[in-house]
Amino acid sequence: MADEKPPVLPPKEAIAYFRRKGILFGFSWEDVWQEEHAKAFTVAKAMTRDLIEDIREAVDQAIAQGETLAMFRKQLTPVLIARGWWGRKTVIDPANGEEVVAQLGSPRRLKTIYQTNMRTSYQAGRYERIQRQKSSFPFMRYMSVMDGRERPEHGAWHGTILPVDDPWWDTHYPPCGWNCRCTPQPLSQRMIDRRGWKITDEPHRFPMKRHINRRTGEITEVERGVDPGWSYHVGKANLDGLVPPPIDAAGDDEGAIAAVSAGDKTRLSGFFDAFGLKDSSAIEKGMVFRDQAGWPIAISAGLFRTGRGQVSNAARRDPESLRHVAAAITDPVEIRWRWVQDVEGRPMLMRRYIGARAIADFGRTGWRWQITRSPRFRRGHLVWTRK
Repeated sequence: MADEKPPVLPPKEAIAYFRRKGILFGFSWEDVWQEEHAKAFTVAKAMTRDLIEDIREAVDQAIAQGETLAMFRKQLTPVLIARGWWGRKTVIDPANGEEVVAQLGSPRRLKTIYQTNMRTSYQAGRYERIQRQKSSFPFMRYMSVMDGRERPEHGAWHGTILPVDDPWWDTHYPPCGWNCRCTPQPLSQRMIDRRGWKITDEPHRFPMKRHINRRTGEITEVERGVDPGWSYHVGKANLDGLVPPPIDAAGDDEGAIAAVSAGDKTRLSGFFDAFGLKDSSAIEKGMVFRDQAGWPIAISAGLFRTGRGQVSNAARRDPESLRHVAAAITDPVEIRWRWVQDVEGRPMLMRRYIGARAIADFGRTGWRWQITRSPRFRRGHLVWTRK
């Protein structure tokens, strides 16, 4: 059967996306919502660390080794049975302390876990490649399987062609729901012309429907054809895992990812306004910024989060200086490559942005900034200059 086959994965990006996730516990699928899934692995009603780690390890292996659904079930089923997490059982809902009869492990649940994680990892990894190739392939085409089993709405969206950064993708980048098999196809203008296609003037719109989260009471509206909880861009939500943490505040411990509060948004606005990220939601989603030399940088709230998931003290102490840091990145005087030592003494290559009043260094494991006009920072290999 088609469901027995794994998707064709871009292994590096898909595996890295999944392994960057933390862990969140949720009794209901509504406890962990939308973009939170891009930052944390969760399985509804898997409420102990050992249990969720067992499931996560099996998913990791399935993604990394391209396992089929049958292989995934064969490996994980006896583990879950041994832990007592199988079949219908009476469990306690931590939200209210009430006993409920709930479905724990089952072949159907394992299929959902497998398909959801394989497809979101694949599409998040695919978006990383799309962003890297955006200068050559600036458009995406929505592709539904069109085998008679697709949702009617997804069939109507089939063939929609829009720029990679068009806002429509923020809510329609696949997957758009449970068991959604759609995918985006990157395109160049030449490919569009050769096939006789046209850029879509206006994608097909369906009526909005209201969803009330039974756990939180939050009311959201989603377009018909997009399942509640799936109205987000898995590729963009993944950017928070791509950005390096602030070096002066990075930590090794796992912690909950805290959303940017209203107060923190005010403190950080001087930085994010320069990138067109005007509210907390946009800051959380993030973006890929291309510098003056065409190099992509992931910009999101993660730039200012510590290892514990909180906004770093350095950003809170001096919010005004962040305007100069942002200007150094968006409007630099020079861009250079420099070899430095990381906290463990290992060599690390950093991309240095030298602005009029600040510098910013970006490396694989962290980034840092400094307010300065000193010419001594103009060291390293010059890759771009305003002159």
